[in-house]
Amino acid sequence: FDPATELKNVKSTPNATGFEATYGLAFHPKFVDNRTCFVCYTVKGKGSNLPDGSRVSRFKVSDTNPPKIDVASEEIVLTYPQGGHNGGDLHFGNDGYLYISTGDSESPNPPDAQKTGQDITDLLSSILRIDVDRKDAGKNYAIPKDNPFIGLKIGDKEARPEVWAYGFRNPWRMSFDRKTGDLRVGDVGWELWEMVHKVVVGGNYGWSIVEGRQPVNVSFKPGPTPILPPVIEIPHTAGGSVTGGYIYRGKKLPELYGQYVFGDWLSRRLWSAKINGTELQTLTEITKPTVRVVAFGEDHDNELYFLDYDAGTVHTLVKNDTAASDTAKFPKTLSTTGLYTDVKSHQVATGIYPFEVTAHQWQDHATAAYFVAMPGSSMATDYEGKKTPSGDVGWRPFRINVPNQTVLVKTISLEMEQGNPKSRKRLETQLLHFDGENFNAYSYAWRDDQTDADLVPAEGAEKTFTVQDPMYTKGKREQTWTYNSRTQCLTCHNMWAENMLAFNLEQLNRTVRTPDGEKNQLEWLGEIGLLNRVGKDNKPKANFTTEQAKKEPNLTDPHDKTAKLEDRAKSYLHANCGHCHRFGGGGAVDFELHAFSDFKSPKLIDAKPTRGTFDLPDAKLIASGDPCRSAIFYRMSKFGNGRMPHLGSELPDDAGMTLIREWIRKLPTTQPGTTSDIDIAKLTAAEIETRLGAASTALDVAYNLGCPKCAPEARDRVLTIAAKLPSGHVRDLFEGYLPSEGKERKLGSNPRPRAILSMAGDAVRGKELYVAVKSQCVNCHKLDGQGQEVGPELTAIAKQRTREHLLESLLEPSRKVEPKYQSYLLKTADGRAFTGLLIRKDAKEIVLRDAQNKEVRVEAENVELFQPARESLMPAGLLADFTLQQAADLLEFLSSRK
Repeated sequence: FDPATELKNVKSTPNATGFEATYGLAFHPKFVDNRTCFVCYTVKGKGSNLPDGSRVSRFKVSDTNPPKIDVASEEIVLTYPQGGHNGGDLHFGNDGYLYISTGDSESPNPPDAQKTGQDITDLLSSILRIDVDRKDAGKNYAIPKDNPFIGLKIGDKEARPEVWAYGFRNPWRMSFDRKTGDLRVGDVGWELWEMVHKVVVGGNYGWSIVEGRQPVNVSFKPGPTPILPPVIEIPHTAGGSVTGGYIYRGKKLPELYGQYVFGDWLSRRLWSAKINGTELQTLTEITKPTVRVVAFGEDHDNELYFLDYDAGTVHTLVKNDTAASDTAKFPKTLSTTGLYTDVKSHQVATGIYPFEVTAHQWQDHATAAYFVAMPGSSMATDYEGKKTPSGDVGWRPFRINVPNQTVLVKTISLEMEQGNPKSRKRLETQLLHFDGENFNAYSYAWRDDQTDADLVPAEGAEKTFTVQDPMYTKGKREQTWTYNSRTQCLTCHNMWAENMLAFNLEQLNRTVRTPDGEKNQLEWLGEIGLLNRVGKDNKPKANFTTEQAKKEPNLTDPHDKTAKLEDRAKSYLHANCGHCHRFGGGGAVDFELHAFSDFKSPKLIDAKPTRGTFDLPDAKLIASGDPCRSAIFYRMSKFGNGRMPHLGSELPDDAGMTLIREWIRKLPTTQPGTTSDIDIAKLTAAEIETRLGAASTALDVAYNLGCPKCAPEARDRVLTIAAKLPSGHVRDLFEGYLPSEGKERKLGSNPRPRAILSMAGDAVRGKELYVAVKSQCVNCHKLDGQGQEVGPELTAIAKQRTREHLLESLLEPSRKVEPKYQSYLLKTADGRAFTGLLIRKDAKEIVLRDAQNKEVRVEAENVELFQPARESLMPAGLLADFTLQQAADLLEFLSSRK
């Protein structure tokens, strides 16, 4: 039936203007006998969301061919508020009850504006469970007597008895396993993660205190039951809008039997997941992304079907025996890609064109050359008025779209003698290949003789070079070049940043030299047949002119000192940070750093850091007028773990630091800054030691140390003192300048999990590392009856976790924190601060257990702030000082604990 024209009860809702959308359909378990179905739909309202605009209605279905819903038979069973996230899926469980998913009824920002995620006194952000075969007084349904929150008081309100589980953002498609009865729900995430949950009675799935395991609104009051982690988390580099699927119980594809098959609406991917209880064992992408899957279905033989949102077509899966061999065809050397006529001299083939970008990424003194290859006479298209670089994300078309089989090429070179271009050596050529639906990243490592470059393994690689550089001890630096994994490449080249970080409107919109003289690059690309235009009316337009290009978004060269300081700073942060620090881009904080975002946002300027203060006094993300209280400036200045950007760079950028420092100092402020201009050549040894006693004053010294004007004698005096510093925030500002000869390569801030997993470890050596002081394991974990109980028991940890999951816990301890080990922040009215596990909280006091396993007791009347912490008690970067072999040994020891 056509609900838009046939539903008679739509306007029975006050302020309703008509039918909006259908969300869910479920047939009664006894449909053959009673011809009853249930539909969830929404109605449109005047100006705002309607308080009862989401409906679940009961209908009768005719026994004609084809069958038809009898519109006049509608009985509204239940209503709840309509908004941006409605959920709306309907399924009958094996128990015969109807389960209904509901979202938080809001748009993305601010997250959970109604604070409903943890509130079970309403019907939102929940899985509801009702009995449609009975009716309680005043209802068109009954409450099952074993629903978990019947009669529960929440303050002066009573929990809604329909709620069976809660803490969802927008539960988009759920299903019951026909064999076990287990309920699994796909929950659409906010900025970082897409989640799949195994839902249990009374379960709390965290929104909006957390998104998956990532803290969001940590100050919100939690619900009455503990937060449970998701079974599956998909990062926004791989997906953007999960569609929950089914446990496959069919016969057509035996290799998928028992696996959970689900998809992603935005990235068009389909995955199968092997799950043991609530532990994800494997996650496999099972088909090339083609279908924008919006829903799954199951037939009577348990075979799966899924619906394409774009075409409105129904699809199924068949086995593909040729897929495995396709990857073997990818070129193993740069010379076999067809991109070059002469690889040794770096001469590209005819039809491959160079292009220039305005704001370059800092890559540890390396320089880059860019090229674009499009097949045949195909062209890129600028869709005017579609998507602009304003931070809008998601399903809108990009401003510049490239044709199928486009390849973007970036060759990176490094001077082996700093400041001497003749000493330049090619290190890496990166390819970004568009296959018609997805961008795929590949890297080629140049050989020492520069004759060719070899395909880097999918997990990445490393190579160390010695560079003559007077700024470093003994006039040279040992620079380890990281060839990032293909997955790491796509964390930056993500869909939220339009994938192509160089070949986009804002980077290309600049003046370049052409054979016909200087002109705007957009105009030139049109002239040579690489760029056409489509207007707002979807009709072809003439090529760009220089005057037209001036009206389009563009970046500023960060190193052009004639340009406006703020524009330079914005463009620098855009090129180095903006691809992640934007909505959905993967930056784990709630602020944006692309050039077209609000740089005056209170989430950025004078906002408190949520991921560490680094012992800076009164630290802010960006402290107006004071770089030495600015966490962003500190992260730019340091070496090792916590450095930003965390991919593509391990060394501070002196010119970039000067720019950002100057910009921050000129931000309006009424508070005197702690940043000072010093000449370290005039400092005595005692004065240097004093300044290195605090992170903020040491930051001034580190900045001046990196200045090319700094005298070698002064630099050596500072580094002699810095070499004696203990590990910590101050030493991190100098670590990379210190000698590295004879030292094994450490994992540092960017470890490669695949490299660790591929190495053979020694469990005996791993046990020695475990008990060593530097690993700190025994301070927090119990093993064989010894140690503390701040973290999980490790005696048989490998029975519950695979090697991959154990390593993830070591490298990213805050990514997955079991609810019982959730840490809390506590600040007292008299200025003290504590972090620890919650032991007890009552009207008299709060008791925490800190990382040293000591109890901290604070009287309730002295508590100024108490909230869940964003990070695990287990410190990040725990293995930063380990070598690859040491990490493999420790992992082998833990993996043996079964």
